Amino acid sequence: MPRPTTLEVCRKHLYSDIDQVPVAYQERIKRLRVAYTFWYEFPTKTETDIRNHLMSEFGVVKSTAYEDIQITKVLLGDIKNPAKEWVRFQVNAMLDEAYKKAKDQDDAKAMVMAADKKGKYNMLDKPDAEPLPFGEIVPQPFEPTDDPSPLGIKKDPNIRARKKKMLEKYMNEIEIIDVPYEEMINDGNSAEEENIL
Repeated sequence: MPRPTTLEVCRKHLYSDIDQVPVAYQERIKRLRVAYTFWYEFPTKTETDIRNHLMSEFGVVKSTAYEDIQITKVLLGDIKNPAKEWVRFQVNAMLDEAYKKAKDQDDAKAMVMAADKKGKYNMLDKPDAEPLPFGEIVPQPFEPTDDPSPLGIKKDPNIRARKKKMLEKYMNEIEIIDVPYEEMINDGNSAEEENIL
């Protein structure tokens, strides 16, 4: 069974008890928890802010901090489309912040504008899409055949005899060799294992 990627472990154990996380991932999970919580709480912070926070808090190098940032973005957004979902998350947070500032200043007009923008941005003014009728889809009735004529190839009535003759002719020429091999043991230091996506 292949070793899970960091992203898979984080999806499953981001806020689990740290003892449930494999030892190789524990330090990374701690950093990602901090990055996730910090960015979730302050979504208008830039990548540079998060990078600097990780570097000062954990003493990691810049490249490691950016790898953590990429995983954090995926965790905050939708896995299938992290870039778009991340931007959507940030825009919603900015609109919430604008609404809060308008409310603190008792500016009803600005509050309405922020709420209106958030509603339109999230397409609340449009009806929900109709679900696709997957239950009504009828599968194609494919039937397996060994007749090549549907492909436009003329059927050979002696195909089985020709096949047998070819097997007899070439099976005698094939030499089966037992090739020795060594099983590779994964020591956990491979760069591929740290592939985040």
